Amino acid sequence: MYPKNNESGIALILVLWVMVLLIALGTEFALSMKTEVNTTRNFKEDAEAYYLAKAGINLAKAEILSDAQFHSRTEEKGFIFGPVTSESSQQDNSATPDAKQTSPISSSTQPGSTPKTKSEPELEIPEQPQRTELPLGKGLVHYSIHDENGKININTASRDVLTKALAANGLPLGSERDTIVDSILDWIDKDDRHRVNGAESEYYEGLSPAYSAKNGPLDSLEELLKVRGVTPKLFYGSEEYQAEESSDSENAPGLVRIFTAQGISQFNPNTAERAVLEIMYPENQVNEILEKKEERGWYNESKSTHFKIEAIGTFEHSPTQHIIVAIIEKQQTGNEASLLTRYWNDNFIRR
Repeated sequence: MYPKNNESGIALILVLWVMVLLIALGTEFALSMKTEVNTTRNFKEDAEAYYLAKAGINLAKAEILSDAQFHSRTEEKGFIFGPVTSESSQQDNSATPDAKQTSPISSSTQPGSTPKTKSEPELEIPEQPQRTELPLGKGLVHYSIHDENGKININTASRDVLTKALAANGLPLGSERDTIVDSILDWIDKDDRHRVNGAESEYYEGLSPAYSAKNGPLDSLEELLKVRGVTPKLFYGSEEYQAEESSDSENAPGLVRIFTAQGISQFNPNTAERAVLEIMYPENQVNEILEKKEERGWYNESKSTHFKIEAIGTFEHSPTQHIIVAIIEKQQTGNEASLLTRYWNDNFIRR
């Protein structure tokens, strides 16, 4: 007689395997649900942060639309909208519409010349509006205003200005600097004939991936990264850059802090960094500009037309944030002002 099979042991093993499978399925389901909840929450917070950032854009636009006797910038107060005196207001109202239009760079703003200023009233600069940690709903709004008129228009820059900009970033005199200058000029000009040290489509089509030269004005400054010889280090400058110090290879401002692709026609020394002033003006005038800005917050009554806004929406107890970057042009016709969006990036990722 043979012993009976122990079927109860097999059943126990099967039950254990079923329990293991159920536990695995339950764990997977719980993790999946947690992921879905987190994804939904992040989407919701990102959407809210986006509209908080848009609120920051609109707050900045309201400032830009306000009347100002001048525009300036200091480390202490940030972007300054100079107060309008009754005298300047009367002068503005008596001006003709044509006089209010943006005019080309005059001799008063050319390198080596002293900008002519009107009689300089004693103005006490008021406290600027709070631009960070503004509570709105469940979140916070942060925004900052930067001036494109404090930079040099890359599309109209001369060879001498380009050479000085590269020297400010520590590039010594030699073939490398000449190659970059000629290549930038070749990239912008309309023809397909390269300069002695430059590059046109023939050079770029031999790269991988291949592309053609722009042969036209830059639409964004980042296009410079496609130009022969322009490296990310040259474009972005030193990570520990100090704007108040003189520029060199160790304290390189990068091309991004010197140039703009916006069609500005007036330069504003009130908002320019030292590196840009050292390219535009002789040393004694650079010191004069910086001393007056240190003393009273502004140098002359220059106004700007192109403003870069960076707005951030955040939550107090959440890492979620959304950044919007826009460049706004203020167009003045008589006593009427309007704003035109020249650049918009509503999903900006900080480098």
